[in-house]
Amino acid sequence: MKKLLFLLLCLLSTSMAFSQQFILKGVTSDLQKNILPFASIYIQGTSKGTSANTNGEFQLKLEKGKYNLVFRAVGYKQLIKEVEISKDTDLSVAMEAEAYQLKDVVIKVNAEDPAYEIIRNAIKKRKGHLKEVESYSCDTYIKGVAKLKNAPKKFLGMEVQGQLKDLGLDSGKRGILFLSESVSKFNFQQPNKINEEMISSKVSGNSNGFSFNQATDFLVSFYKNTVEISDLSRVGFVSPIADNAMLFYRYKFIGTFREGNDWINKIQVISRRKYDQVFNGYIYIIDDSWRIHSADLELTNNSMIEGIDTLRIKQQFIPVKNGKWMLASQRYDYSGGIFSFKFMGTYTGVFSNYNIEPNFPPKFFTNRVLKVNADANKKDSAYWAGIRPILLTPEESRDYVKKDSLKLWRSSDRYQDSIDRKANKFKFFKALTLGYTHQNTKKKEVWNISGPLFSLNYNTIEGWVYSPGLTYRKTLKDSTVLIAKVNGRYGFENKKLSANASLGYVYDRKHNGYIGLSGGTSYADFNSNYMAIPPLFNTISTLFSKENILKLYKKDFVNVFSGRELSNGLYLSGNVEYASRTPLVNTSFRTTRRFPDKEFTANNPYPTAGNDAAFNAHKALTIGVSLNIAFAQTYIERPDFNVKQGSVYPKLQLDYRKGIKGVLNSDVDFDYVGARIFDSNKKLGILGAFRYSVAGGKFLNRNKMYYMDFKHFAGSDIFVYTQFADGFMMLSPYEFSTGKQFLEAHFEHNFGGLFLSKIPLFKKLKLEEVIGVNYLRSDVIKNYTEAYIGVQRFGLRLNFVKNFNYNNRSSTGFRISAAL
Repeated sequence: MKKLLFLLLCLLSTSMAFSQQFILKGVTSDLQKNILPFASIYIQGTSKGTSANTNGEFQLKLEKGKYNLVFRAVGYKQLIKEVEISKDTDLSVAMEAEAYQLKDVVIKVNAEDPAYEIIRNAIKKRKGHLKEVESYSCDTYIKGVAKLKNAPKKFLGMEVQGQLKDLGLDSGKRGILFLSESVSKFNFQQPNKINEEMISSKVSGNSNGFSFNQATDFLVSFYKNTVEISDLSRVGFVSPIADNAMLFYRYKFIGTFREGNDWINKIQVISRRKYDQVFNGYIYIIDDSWRIHSADLELTNNSMIEGIDTLRIKQQFIPVKNGKWMLASQRYDYSGGIFSFKFMGTYTGVFSNYNIEPNFPPKFFTNRVLKVNADANKKDSAYWAGIRPILLTPEESRDYVKKDSLKLWRSSDRYQDSIDRKANKFKFFKALTLGYTHQNTKKKEVWNISGPLFSLNYNTIEGWVYSPGLTYRKTLKDSTVLIAKVNGRYGFENKKLSANASLGYVYDRKHNGYIGLSGGTSYADFNSNYMAIPPLFNTISTLFSKENILKLYKKDFVNVFSGRELSNGLYLSGNVEYASRTPLVNTSFRTTRRFPDKEFTANNPYPTAGNDAAFNAHKALTIGVSLNIAFAQTYIERPDFNVKQGSVYPKLQLDYRKGIKGVLNSDVDFDYVGARIFDSNKKLGILGAFRYSVAGGKFLNRNKMYYMDFKHFAGSDIFVYTQFADGFMMLSPYEFSTGKQFLEAHFEHNFGGLFLSKIPLFKKLKLEEVIGVNYLRSDVIKNYTEAYIGVQRFGLRLNFVKNFNYNNRSSTGFRISAAL
């Protein structure tokens, strides 16, 4: 027995010795000892490897044995070093800058540059290389770093330095704003099936947080005709080897170099026009196979990118199996500024351990494209030291330590009390305009009262109105949320005091589940689907133009509402309301000056004069149900909530409303069904983005109904258009509501600067051109159509609109709206 135990112990110790891993570390530099950052290092014949960091430092864990290590960096000769590992080892690596040859190429005067023939060959092979790997799986490591380079001492009169120091920035003006790392298992199958699992996540300053890193952010393929980069532009960017690339690029042959058995051509990529949606930089093409070896390409704000000034993309590919190459590393470098704030950052992905012949089980790919494991943020520093392929820089290491210390300090009662005291300090001007907010960080509760200045308005029904609002929000221990609101209202000329309140409970953040109750007295808009005009604009219109657009009625009500995602892409919401509805008449007729040719209209949704009541008082019990369907909607599953990614298919909305007669003396009796199909962001490459919506509905039963039960539309009677989606810019918000049936359609295309960027006087303004058409047909109005063209920037749009068949006439006008 003792011999057996001894033998087992020997076998165990021998196994441990053979499986023991050692650390190989070093620094990459050029021959002049200058640091060479972000070189790729991998074991020859495999896709296992790492990458050097900003300081050229690298680290790789290896078992005992001999290895051929391949060192690659764009613009430098590939270096293969044989190392023998039997202990922790330091290795210095000096790489030689690539010396380019012309390789029997003779460039004659007026002859075509040889780069064009190389690019033509790459274009011919583009589709084949795009789809040559049917499926694969790999390990991914992603690190994102954002830094502040400079900041003003004050911004909009507020001290900036102290707040930046609270974020952990050095000297309050520069330092790391954000640092995050993640490790995932990434799986892909043609044409676009994705299954990613985030195994570990680390966010500086938030040990309980989960990273938003995603491997799909690095699926930037120059083998596609257009390159889409999320949130950077409404339009795509033309690839240097797109089918039509010759229309957008000039090319220059720099030279060629040998790497193993391959000759690599370096091609300079130059935009033909300064303001096209194109790249500038270098692309490296392998001779004969005409595949991409690596790329170093840049976008600038000349290409209509938003939020940043420059974006540089570096890619390196490695051979993995059977002559097929896969992405080894990709890096985004960006910089920009807004006002006097200057920032920069990097976003790096390392891809290793490829399997290009995986055997995925049935139903492996679903609509869930990424799952973040619940324990992803629980990994300790020892785990990260062992798995991280890119070493942290000293600055990044300090940031983790500093932010962790700051987190402990911020979680202390003393710090939270000091923050609350500062935030809760009463400031007269802010309270007068924006209101006053009081927070209690420890109890996770906030309450706010609206400012008097924006709570005061005027209408002809009540005269001057003061309508303050009080809101209370509390996050409970289980992360559910309770929201309570009280809205008061007093009319100084009709001398009526009223109030209503609501209580809402968000019980399931992951599936947006909520339930609520509201009730009291409300002065409601007749256009119950949309606000006909904001109270502030109605005040200006009434007092300064004698046009009292807003029409109200009194509603004493109780309403129960709820909603929840039933399953992915299927969301159900609804409400039940019982209301006593009372007509109101004008009681005030003020203006800032005399308008002898104008009269106030009655408080009536129809264009009538006089001061008659719009309807007879009645009671109404109504129910409403809405089902929203997003077919094949992809999503990210996080432990705390889900993130919807959208769908390639249109979305569908189904509505049903019913007025129930007889119950609780309800007078209404109707049934309405409606449907809407829409897509809000259909990207069309360099041509921009398209959105559309088509809706129709019908009242199946209309035995007893009132104007507020009709189907209403988003219209506008004023220069500032406030109904932004699925609306009509020059249609009365009341006059054409229907109690029978309707069909409406909205089409809009944003070219993203495709044309204006070519005009010298406009190209620096980075204006986006928009065209659109709105259409409505019902029993009230036949074939109403409006077409518009607009330009937008900084969230604002100026539209020129022409309508047709509006009371058998046409008209034109301008509208200012928010940019979509």
